Amino acid sequence: MPGIWLDILSILNLIATNQSISDLHLSAGDSVAFRYNGEIVRKEELGKISDENMEIILRQLFKNNPQRFEKFLADKEADFAFIAKDETAYRVNAFMKTGRIWIVMRKIDNKPKKLWEIMFQENADIIKQQILSSSKGLFLVTGPTGAGKSTSIVSMLDEINENISGHIITIEDPIEYVFEPKKSIISQREIMHDTWSFDSAIKSALREDPDVIMVGEIRDSKTAEAVLELAETGHMVFSTLHTNGAVSTMNRFFSFFPAEMQTGIMERMSDCLCGVLSQMLVKRKDGNGRVALFELMLNNSAVRNNLKKRELDQLNNILETSSQNGMITMKQYAKKLLERGIIDQAEVEKLIKNRTF
Repeated sequence: MPGIWLDILSILNLIATNQSISDLHLSAGDSVAFRYNGEIVRKEELGKISDENMEIILRQLFKNNPQRFEKFLADKEADFAFIAKDETAYRVNAFMKTGRIWIVMRKIDNKPKKLWEIMFQENADIIKQQILSSSKGLFLVTGPTGAGKSTSIVSMLDEINENISGHIITIEDPIEYVFEPKKSIISQREIMHDTWSFDSAIKSALREDPDVIMVGEIRDSKTAEAVLELAETGHMVFSTLHTNGAVSTMNRFFSFFPAEMQTGIMERMSDCLCGVLSQMLVKRKDGNGRVALFELMLNNSAVRNNLKKRELDQLNNILETSSQNGMITMKQYAKKLLERGIIDQAEVEKLIKNRTF
């Protein structure tokens, strides 16, 4: 096996054993780098990776399947999962940059975390009581890339898997975590491997006797329309958007549709939405990795009325004054983290400066 691949395997081993490291960056003509506590760190002592070695690495990640490599050369990009020998899973994106190969590998937890491990117990309890016990509706998990959305959804689906006898279908691009069936049966489908598109998989799901359906990401109006239909036809649906906060999530969802359709979409959303969980990662005070910062909006009568009236700018006021109903803003959640000594004031001030609140 080529020496460069042995070096990369040692880096993967480092990533697998260090909770503060999340992503590995490999680029032709550059040094190995990884994301440590949210910041990029270079391993310049390993030298720069040649184009030849990048091809070797990518072929190894493709398990020396020549057809997969030829398809990458044709498409100029590829999303796929890779399982290392130590069984650590990675979500991999390979793409071309200025004619050269670049690979980003994100570590996926081998074991689902419990909700109380990633958020405060009181917030986990609200989600379990008001969302995971629901038999129908739409629940959106949102945040920027690398915010931990997949970790949260895996936690919620595994909670359902442990406690409810049903059929869970996931539609992913690519599959990140492989569930072990417990009380539920689970069908995981990967785009371009088990189905051609989110749209076709969602239509098929309606004929597959589902109870819970997870759609990896809402990317266009077809998918947005489809998840609404799934929720309206009596299924519990989970999906994600790359948005910050409940207001921007609603605005983004409605923006998928032309203006003349948005009033009708808002009416439908007001009836089937269960809630929105928004999140991002911030540095811990003790320097031991990062911690999630959450905002939770639940669809109560006030939220429902504002959606119907298209008064989205009022949603933040409802969030701020509905803590007794289980809702919480990011600012309120950050205050709890600060009071419990998990983050420091400097981190809060950075969030304010970046207009996170």
